[in-house]
Amino acid sequence: MIERHTLENGLKILGQKSEGTLAASILVVLKTGSRNETPKIHGISHFLEHMCFKGTKRRKSAPDIAREIDSMGAKNNAFTSKEFTGYYIQANEKYFEQSLDILSDMAFHSVLSQEEIKRESGTIIEEINMYEDTPMYNISDVFEEILFENQQIAQNVTGEKEVIKLVTSDAMKKYRDKFYRAGNTIVACAGSLPDNYISQIERYFGLVPSGKLEYAGERTNKMYSQRVRLSKKDTEQAHIYMGCESYDINNSNRYALDLLTTIMGGNMSSRLFIEVREKRGLAYYLKAASENNYDTGMFTVRAGLNVDKTEEAVRIIKEELLKARSDIKEEELKRAKDYVFGTMALSEENSMNVAEQNGLEEIIGGEALPLDERIKLYQRVSLDDILNVANDVFNPDKLKLAVIGPYETPEKFAKILKS
Repeated sequence: MIERHTLENGLKILGQKSEGTLAASILVVLKTGSRNETPKIHGISHFLEHMCFKGTKRRKSAPDIAREIDSMGAKNNAFTSKEFTGYYIQANEKYFEQSLDILSDMAFHSVLSQEEIKRESGTIIEEINMYEDTPMYNISDVFEEILFENQQIAQNVTGEKEVIKLVTSDAMKKYRDKFYRAGNTIVACAGSLPDNYISQIERYFGLVPSGKLEYAGERTNKMYSQRVRLSKKDTEQAHIYMGCESYDINNSNRYALDLLTTIMGGNMSSRLFIEVREKRGLAYYLKAASENNYDTGMFTVRAGLNVDKTEEAVRIIKEELLKARSDIKEEELKRAKDYVFGTMALSEENSMNVAEQNGLEEIIGGEALPLDERIKLYQRVSLDDILNVANDVFNPDKLKLAVIGPYETPEKFAKILKS
């Protein structure tokens, strides 16, 4: 059962207790990310996440924070996306209150000194360099730029190097004061929780300033004449992303799309994995995925391909997607449901997974549901539902493609999409 409570300042608490574990997991997730950034502060959400580990008034430095967490034998980290920023600790149940103290102090009371910002900017820039030098990572940014075009959700998370160099303490504090508000915050916890966990959370988060901000509205994306983007790079392997926009977090079709995604490329027995890798040896990695955002979503197929046979692989992937609009078997749907049910059940074994599932679902406007209720939503999906979603999403006029590899022009790939 998921327990819900809202503090007077508007901060939401989600708690899900588990038996048979000594671990307690806490996720503090905030409704802000790179889609809230203007060009002048592009990358500041991710930069702020880094800075929250650099010291507070009570915990003077990064080593002070690290030593305290290490002395608990805990797991601690943070992450930033386009739509949310999260800070978490997973520790023995006896450290639950101490974990709350640390997380609230880091997220809302970090000093953000100019000296530390200048020092950390070098780390951020090296992280950007790493992504730019690693096509397997960078290809997703290239694809989302062409998929979402000039919408703010197209912005990458790490930002631009020239902007990062100029970030000031005042700008970072102004951003934190604007978006790190109680109404934009969820504390999601799971595992072995104390009976008074709500009052403990209130003690450490009850004074977070009230306020709530929605994401800036995005216009409906139009089809642009440029449907293929090539990033030329002398690589031994080509990397591609093919896909299109799909469903937002509250669209009921998302469950059918999840199952369709599993059928197409969700595991080693999926259609695309067998056709592209097993039968033809064209790829090392291949994976289909569906993602639901606040007001949009996307279906993608990513792959690392033989540079001399990339065109063949792209053609096969497109053909298989279009074939699925009229050819999905009942037994494939059953296997997909069994696979999804199994992975969901295994995920519940880790309290951090549970806290993330609940917190991230609700921070962008969805409703967190316990495992049995989520399973029912997938069980209800029929073969007709799958085919309807396939026809809606796998529209040949909507498909877009990003490629990183040693190619001079994108025309040969554009012809495949248009054919």
